Amino acid sequence: MLNLVDIDAVLEHIDVNKLLDRIDVDKLLDRIDIDQLLGRVDIDALVGRVDVNAMVSKVDVEELVERTEIGALIADSTSGVAQRVLDSLRAQAVGLDQVSNAIVGRLLRHDPSTTPAGPPRFVR
Repeated sequence: MLNLVDIDAVLEHIDVNKLLDRIDVDKLLDRIDIDQLLGRVDIDALVGRVDVNAMVSKVDVEELVERTEIGALIADSTSGVAQRVLDSLRAQAVGLDQVSNAIVGRLLRHDPSTTPAGPPRFVR
């Protein structure tokens, strides 16, 4: 005949801390399939529990800027924008100069075909 063991009664006599002290955790972890375990984790729920504001408040922005050279990137970006603005202003000044030359030429009744295309040293 089969003897049944009262598991609860046996567990009452076991010191769980002593049992855990005898377990080789590294060996136990080697037996766990991490991919399968992570497949059971609800990542959205886990990320939802993260306090992003608390994490961001711990970021040292000044150190980050120093380490990533963001200051140099901003300076390069700013000088690039300034260069484009200057180029645009120069192009507009050239256009305005051409328009003013045409107006003065009409007022003085100059023949546009006799007007040089530029300074003699630069136009041949």
